[in-house]
Amino acid sequence: MAFKDLHKLKKIVVIEKENIKVPNLVVGKDIFAITLYKSLVEKYGTENVRLISEDAILQADLLPKGPGTIRGETNQKVMLELYPQAITKKHEPSSIFYKDMAWKSFSGRSKSEAMKFHEDFYTTGRFDVDYHQIFPELNGVDVFLNEMNSLAYQVRLKAIRATAEGYIVECINGTEFECEKLFFGQSPFHYLNFYSNKNELSDHFIEFCEGTKSPSALFVKYVLEKPISDIVETMFIPLSYTHEWGHFVGEFKEVVEAVSGPIQEIEFIHFLDEDQVSEEDVSRTIRLLKKSMEKIFEKFSKIKYQEFIILEQEIGCLKIDDEVFEKALVGAGGESQRLFFLGINAPISDALCVNSNFEYSKKDVNVMARALLIHAFLLKKI
Repeated sequence: MAFKDLHKLKKIVVIEKENIKVPNLVVGKDIFAITLYKSLVEKYGTENVRLISEDAILQADLLPKGPGTIRGETNQKVMLELYPQAITKKHEPSSIFYKDMAWKSFSGRSKSEAMKFHEDFYTTGRFDVDYHQIFPELNGVDVFLNEMNSLAYQVRLKAIRATAEGYIVECINGTEFECEKLFFGQSPFHYLNFYSNKNELSDHFIEFCEGTKSPSALFVKYVLEKPISDIVETMFIPLSYTHEWGHFVGEFKEVVEAVSGPIQEIEFIHFLDEDQVSEEDVSRTIRLLKKSMEKIFEKFSKIKYQEFIILEQEIGCLKIDDEVFEKALVGAGGESQRLFFLGINAPISDALCVNSNFEYSKKDVNVMARALLIHAFLLKKI
């Protein structure tokens, strides 16, 4: 079953139009949004915190998908500082690409096909991370999700506007949430799209939000009934050797023992152009991946596997301009004390740097390392 098919099973919740006043409002459905919601409830009580997830929270929503993103010196430094116990393996720069019927190293003489978008990010060394060590909720994820889905307002957003006391978040069913503090778990780009009166926003703030827009990405995950490879490197499989269509970037996960025997997972990411997200384009792309897998891995076509597919409109942006965000905060008054972004595309403020125990370049903190750093800061701040 594909990830997109799972969404068809979501519980349909009918919420009558309401006006709900609450000090703290969390918007989002990934692990950072819902664990922050849980922490706020523990401190302030359920009557003082609300969660809007827009629709049912699935296990596939919790963590970013695809190859690992704790890559590069700065991101690894963040992980070593915050959660060293969660690091399970350290890989030196060891990515490989497929060409001329063989795997080749990026440090060798052969040249890979042209990179697309930010694919080169995945050529750097990485940490493998066990996120259960960071988020204990993942150990009993089914119970946790049942609880969160019973508490979350599963209704889509329509608009956001600021007030003298905080924010009003309007939903498509007419329900309005009035909050003093808004914890926004989608990207700043989405926040900008929801904001009703953009004339109220500074040029710097609009510039920052627009800068967090990221390309769409196709994620494909195979759960194989038997292991087919012992490759540990990040793999680059080109879609074409004649066109600059980019790569499937993938990683095999460690073999896991199941009741039926050892199983193996492999996850891929492929960046998409804005004009290539039709069902026909996506289907063609997936067929190319399967064809490559059958050609490269002899056992792939001979075993059973489960396939999970999802098309994400928002992925980690690798060039977030935190300096522009800081400029936007100048003269913002109490707004900076009422709006908090969280997740993989949230800004890192100077206040966060002051409270950190190491020096680093903010612009080099990306995706999961960025989200983890901001999450740790927010947990202290609340």
